[in-house]
Amino acid sequence: MVADHFHIEPGKVEALSADFHSAAVTLGGQITAFGSKAENVNDAFGVLAESTDALQKYVTMTQATVVSLQQLQAQLEGYSQALATTVTNYQTADQHNSRRLAV
Repeated sequence: MVADHFHIEPGKVEALSADFHSAAVTLGGQITAFGSKAENVNDAFGVLAESTDALQKYVTMTQATVVSLQQLQAQLEGYSQALATTVTNYQTADQHNSRRLAV
């Protein structure tokens, strides 16, 4: 019965894992660049008290955005690692089953 069998193509899953890893690395660099530049707005909000409040809200929002992006980066890397583990586990089980059936 087909439903009793599970098959993956390790090369394709490894390629997907590599894509997630690459996206995480790229995003990491972009987060670093964004985080170092986004808060550097000089006097864009002015020097009045209201401007200081607006600047503080902007900085808080920017910091929250950086944290969220870092969490996204970690999630992408987690997907990459999980897919790599899936391939390893699949290949180990496949080898075990092949040996068992060969006996």
